[in-house]
Amino acid sequence: MPEPSPSPFDRVRKPDPSAARVRDGQGKEALYSTAPTAAPPPQIEVTCDRCGVLRGVTVVEALRLLRPPALFNPLRSRLWSRCPTCGRRAWLRIELGQALRVLRSQIPGRG
Repeated sequence: MPEPSPSPFDRVRKPDPSAARVRDGQGKEALYSTAPTAAPPPQIEVTCDRCGVLRGVTVVEALRLLRPPALFNPLRSRLWSRCPTCGRRAWLRIELGQALRVLRSQIPGRG
């Protein structure tokens, strides 16, 4: 039985599944792949009056700040608790982080 003649469209060989695949790090994969993402945007931002550092925390971490003994000053909107950055007790200013601000801006009637 004669072998079929190669077609002019057979220039690209079929990949061999048993052969190890060599990845081209500077070619198509580098152009179209996504790099590992950075940390997600913070849900809540906490600023410590003692150390002055602004730190983004998750909602769960913010709830840990409410562990007793903690005080809330409604006149200044501050929370006296342990700072997540320096670990000392201080007045903390708590604001919505970028993630929650974006969600809040998408609610109709809110700017």
